[in-house]
Amino acid sequence: MKKIISILVLGLGLIACNDNEFLEQQSPDQLTSESYWRNVEDAQAGLTATYAELESRSNFWNGWQEGRPVVEYFRSDYSLPGPDASNYAHWMSIFNFNYNNGHTFVNVLWTTNYKGINFANQVITKVGAMTADQISDADKRQIIGEATFLRGYYHFKLLTLYKNIIVRKEIISDQTLDKALASRREAWQAVIDDFKTASGMLKTKGNTEAGRATIGAAQAYLGKAYLYKAGDPSASDASDYQNAIDAFKPVINGTTGAYNLVSNYSSLFNGENENNPESIFELQFKTGDATSWNATRLHAFIGDWSIGGWGGIEATKALETTMKSEGMIATNGLYDNRLYGSIYFRDPYFNDSATPRMQGYTWDQLMNWQYGNTNANKVYYRKWLPNYVWNNSYIGLNVTLMRYADVLLMYAEALNETGATAQAIPIINQVRATHGLMPAITVSSQTDVKKQLIHERTMELTLESVRFFDLRRWGMLDQAMQAAGRTNFKASEHAYLPVPLSEINNNNNIN
Repeated sequence: MKKIISILVLGLGLIACNDNEFLEQQSPDQLTSESYWRNVEDAQAGLTATYAELESRSNFWNGWQEGRPVVEYFRSDYSLPGPDASNYAHWMSIFNFNYNNGHTFVNVLWTTNYKGINFANQVITKVGAMTADQISDADKRQIIGEATFLRGYYHFKLLTLYKNIIVRKEIISDQTLDKALASRREAWQAVIDDFKTASGMLKTKGNTEAGRATIGAAQAYLGKAYLYKAGDPSASDASDYQNAIDAFKPVINGTTGAYNLVSNYSSLFNGENENNPESIFELQFKTGDATSWNATRLHAFIGDWSIGGWGGIEATKALETTMKSEGMIATNGLYDNRLYGSIYFRDPYFNDSATPRMQGYTWDQLMNWQYGNTNANKVYYRKWLPNYVWNNSYIGLNVTLMRYADVLLMYAEALNETGATAQAIPIINQVRATHGLMPAITVSSQTDVKKQLIHERTMELTLESVRFFDLRRWGMLDQAMQAAGRTNFKASEHAYLPVPLSEINNNNNIN
């Protein structure tokens, strides 16, 4: 690569020496950022590029495959590095909270999200300037609506990861490159404004192709933004919880499309039930073929050696204990059934030789083959794994980014925080009964329902990139990390990632 760059630079130097006027000439059919936006096909292609940055996919290894999982999974109090993780110092520095602003993941997650923002701004600006001869009003509205949602999404991701961010609603140029960090209040307002705007422009689910932003996604993320803002002492307002309720209501009452809980909890994560009625916004993957390549190996990172994975991550015994804490009171005589869809652990359920439920084998078989013992003290994640990890290279298993169950629990939390505890309880019970086969809760006070909601979010959303952020907005990070033995952690220093060194070096308005 360095040789190719050197040759290009040398070639440009020779051209400059031979004929300065030549540099001013431009091929009349060469597309530029000004001439590119000619029709609806160009507009759609620009929008596709905007979607391509979701969850740092464009930087496959240091972004999607390792960066995002390590940053969002490793920092949970219920996660541990897997047996392979010790081979990667940059993984372990995230887990041990001794990274700095030059860390590769800190840089990649920042830059890929800002790439998405810049692409979104180009679509919003350039498509907005297209004439009726170039694009229909309906197509223009839909494309700009999706780009506006994505700009809100990228800013939201940045704001949850980093203490301070730059709000960019303009196309990057020499004149706009240097820009100061926004206050968190300013940044939250930018996110909220975009989700509000998008919700007034987008279609309902079922009226657009899978994977595209819908009005339901915009409203769900608007509610989530208000809920997260409510837990941000630097930006919260007394109205945040009520605003969250108002945002979630259209998703729940069906105004934004019909969403329902799926009874088979495990099917939400194993690739067998993609784009289902519970899915609100879902990251689309496809096993590579002769015409396209958009696959993932997240399952290899998550899967333990014993099932053919790479052993990148495992769960703590404390997670198993927490998920078993209500006892075997499910209607089928087991623990809360979400336990079995979230983790693998040594238990009669996974040791039933008549019905081998662990990738076609029993726990003891796999552990004895791989480790020479039953490995009873270990717990492994099950979510985002196909039914068979062995020999599954790059696959097309989708990852849902927003589920209806999450909306229901966030809605119940906001209701409880505003004193409408009696309204929150039936919603909690709906999720418990459908996904966990669990009986109705017996607590009724606002304080006890809050504790129950904390438990429900563990049962429902483990390994779905919410645990660390939930603990932060609840003010529980220090307590949880100390209980997990993560003694290096201090919320005052590690609750957010630092602004990357690369941004500081390249932006004269940041010091």
